[in-house]
Amino acid sequence: MSSNLQRLPLNEIRQLIADTEQALAELKAELVRRETEAQDYEIEHLENHMKNAEISLNTIREFLAFIMAEHRSK
Repeated sequence: MSSNLQRLPLNEIRQLIADTEQALAELKAELVRRETEAQDYEIEHLENHMKNAEISLNTIREFLAFIMAEHRSK
């Protein structure tokens, strides 16, 4: 690649840089858009996450109560 670059005129190198910077800006914008979209999705479904966490916590509590009852009965 470097030998190809050495043969390019300055104006073509400048254009390649400009094109690359434009592509990079577009990629960054897409990344921000997708990250924002993912955050919005998680926020919209936060109530479901909280319900699931509550169910899991209740299951753990029930298990611990069972273990304590078993331990006391011995």
